[in-house]
Amino acid sequence: MVVLALLVACETPRATLPPTDVDAIPEARATGLEIARDWRVEDGFHVDALDAPTGATRVGALVVLDGPGAAPRIEARGAGGAWAPLETTFEEPDQRVARVDLTFVAHRAELRIAASDVDRIAMITWSAVVPVPVADEARDVGVVSAPLRSEFAALGVRDRASWGARATRCTDADPDKTRIAIHHTATPSGGDIGARLRGIQAYHMDTNGWCDIGYHFLVSLDGTVWEGRDHDLLGTHTAANNTGNVGICFIGCFHSSSCNDWTPFMPPDVMIQSAGRVAREVARIHEITITTDTLKGHRDHPDQSTACPGDHLHARLDEIRALAGAVTTPRFGAEWVSQTFPAEVTRGAIADGVIEMRNVGTETWTPGATFLGTTQPRDVESALATPTWIAPNRPATVDREVAPGEVGRFVFSVRAPVSLGEHAQFFTLVQEDVAWFSDPGMGGPADDVVHVRVTSIAPSEVDAGIDAGTSGSIEGGCTIDHARRSPAAALALLLALALLLRRRTT
Repeated sequence: MVVLALLVACETPRATLPPTDVDAIPEARATGLEIARDWRVEDGFHVDALDAPTGATRVGALVVLDGPGAAPRIEARGAGGAWAPLETTFEEPDQRVARVDLTFVAHRAELRIAASDVDRIAMITWSAVVPVPVADEARDVGVVSAPLRSEFAALGVRDRASWGARATRCTDADPDKTRIAIHHTATPSGGDIGARLRGIQAYHMDTNGWCDIGYHFLVSLDGTVWEGRDHDLLGTHTAANNTGNVGICFIGCFHSSSCNDWTPFMPPDVMIQSAGRVAREVARIHEITITTDTLKGHRDHPDQSTACPGDHLHARLDEIRALAGAVTTPRFGAEWVSQTFPAEVTRGAIADGVIEMRNVGTETWTPGATFLGTTQPRDVESALATPTWIAPNRPATVDREVAPGEVGRFVFSVRAPVSLGEHAQFFTLVQEDVAWFSDPGMGGPADDVVHVRVTSIAPSEVDAGIDAGTSGSIEGGCTIDHARRSPAAALALLLALALLLRRRTT
């Protein structure tokens, strides 16, 4: 009586439980080797367990065998309940999808595999969920997917028929797309891709109760793109963020851990390129401007608790965005704002000034790391350098930390050269030991844009041999103002000539 009372107290009425959110599904994967090594052995079975914090009423599994053969003996239970065999719902020579509905709401589920069958298992994925209710699961019932759009067919996308997809049960239209999510399956990437897609679809439909495979497109290791759920239907791939969201999933495991021996762990370039082309076409069709907000990884969406699409694929999202037509913001970029050097300076004299630049990159500038550097050529020792420069090729560092969008100041001085003629010094910014802002892929300015220009002129003899000095002009920006004698200097010269002529006539 006490045991029964405890069981009843732990049960939650099934009708009150909503389906498990996409990102809250407790799920585990293991190879046959890991099952034999890591699962506990009990009564001739290898046993594993999953916590289900929000409750579970079904345990399901996708089993890939190492070759054609009979279904392995697999059983499951809610913790404290009786073991029950999983019923096969999908079967191919070397893979099975099977499930069992629990008799009560479990917050911990257990699954066991007969020890005699473990060496035939290549991989198992299993989960404990509250499935989406389905009125009729007959495989031949449901809306047949619409034909693949001609735009995607022209890119070489393989349609659902090419991999033997089941008819969809989906009816929720979602034609207006505004964003794209990138995923990985966290499974092996090789083998018969059609069979792998059919297994994933069956697992999504039969275990989770979804109306179809969750993703709109899937990309295999060779760069082939496969049609998943119809493009105009609502996907099931990013919890609470599916509306208007196209799911593109890479077949494979591209995380820095928990990928077993499912190589390669780094997504090949051909996969990146294919995903970028499909994303570009999606963006064109729906007039989506590709940014870090409109194309991002599964884990980058609000309220997601997942590593998907894996660290190694996530690191290449900028490449996918670029291929999709994004106007990406570079790490380092600057925009000239103003400069304050005086218009004239005496030959050999020093003039102080400031160049102001706006941070148009994504990285914060910091003193001692972000410098104004000489260019044309880069790192040339400048003829305008003064003893206050950090080095003959580094007049100044930024005056403070400058976040993206803010304006930073570079305060320094220049010396007007003694030699005759025009002297120009070009600059750009440099993140020391990282990148020049004018490097390919950075935000500029180019090496030949920002400059200080000085024109030195010859001295003029003035009355009684007094040297009137030399004037020069210093400018910044991209304009040039050639220096000239001031009116006062010209008048002094005329007076001196008149005085000499008068002395000769007397």
